[in-house]
Amino acid sequence: MSSLKVIVSHIAEVAEGIRHFTLVAANGGELPGFSGGSHVVVSMPAGPRTYRNAYSLLSSPADRSHYQIAVRLQEHSRGGSRFMHEQVTVGTALDITWPVNLFAIARLGRKHILVAGGIGITPFMSQAHELLRSGANFELHYGIRSPRHAGFVDELRALLGDRLHCYDQSQGQVIDSQALLARQPLGTHVYVCGPAGMVDAMVGSAKRLG
Repeated sequence: MSSLKVIVSHIAEVAEGIRHFTLVAANGGELPGFSGGSHVVVSMPAGPRTYRNAYSLLSSPADRSHYQIAVRLQEHSRGGSRFMHEQVTVGTALDITWPVNLFAIARLGRKHILVAGGIGITPFMSQAHELLRSGANFELHYGIRSPRHAGFVDELRALLGDRLHCYDQSQGQVIDSQALLARQPLGTHVYVCGPAGMVDAMVGSAKRLG
C-alpha cells in the first residue's frame, strides 16, 4: 500500500518531554478514515538511514481533516523520537502509512475499562471519542507520574467528565487493578497500555477474576 504524504500543521508541548503533532494531507484533502486505537508508522529520514516509528492516532475518528500523534522523547532514543523533537517543525513534510488497528474496541462488550499509564494514554484518546459517539458504557483510568507529566488531562476531563479517573503517583495514588476489575459487571472488557509492570498487573488481575 502506498504511503500518505502529510504536512505538520501544528506542534505543542503537552507535558514534559511529550510533543503533540497535528498532520494534514499534503494535497489539502481529507485523510483516510480510521477506528479508535489505530496507529500510523512515520518515516523519518535521518542522514544515511530512515527511522520508522508507530504512533497512535489521538484525534476523533469522525474528523478526517487531520491526524494527531504524540511523541515522547526517549532518554536513550535510537533516533526516531529525537528526530521528531529536534528536526520536525511546522511545515515539515512526512510520509506515513495508512492507519492500522491492532488495538480495537470489542463491539460486543457491555462495558469497557480503559487503563493507561504515562504515554500509554495515546491509543485511548481516539477510542474515547469513538466510545462517546456510540453511547457505550466505559471508564478511563489514567496513571501519571506527576502533574508535569500529565499529558492531555485537561482535554480528557473536558471530554469525559466523571468517566475519567486520574491517579497521581507523586501523591501516592496508584491503580489497584484487583479492586478495579473485581467490581465490574459480567461482559466487561478491559484494555491496558503503559509501563510493563502496570500491564502485567492488570492482565494478571483480569485472569484471576476470569
